[in-house]
Amino acid sequence: MTKEQKEKLSNRLVLNFGILLAAGLVLLYVNSALRGGFRAAGITYTIMLIVAVLCVLLGIFLFVWGKKKKPAVKNYSAVCLGVFIGCAMIYFSGLNLVPAYTKTVAVISVYIAMAVYFIVLSIITSIQLRKPTIKSEAELLARAKQMAGKKKKKRK
Repeated sequence: MTKEQKEKLSNRLVLNFGILLAAGLVLLYVNSALRGGFRAAGITYTIMLIVAVLCVLLGIFLFVWGKKKKPAVKNYSAVCLGVFIGCAMIYFSGLNLVPAYTKTVAVISVYIAMAVYFIVLSIITSIQLRKPTIKSEAELLARAKQMAGKKKKKRK
């Protein structure tokens, strides 16, 4: 694994942490809105449904666009999947299908899912970063040119 690949992995981990941190802050406001009263909760559930549908559509678009034109964009479709799962977990608490699955339990479940995701991602990234660093072809060529230049100087 080259230095660039290692840097890319660590940047991905930092980016995911930032996204999860922002999602955690948004979830605080969602929790406040759900506890605000019947009308606020109803509006929040409607917004959660709209956001979930938009995330599915955006996720599919990013995945297909990433497959066809920009491979780097494909990875961001996973963010849409995560938002959809979080919205679905909170939205189903409003349907009262399971008596013990309340609004508070749903929000806590989303927080736990976010924490588990980040912990697993951190473990996977740390395992990948432990692979030995190899030099890229450009670095090897530059080193070979440098060594060739030193050999010519020694001969003179």
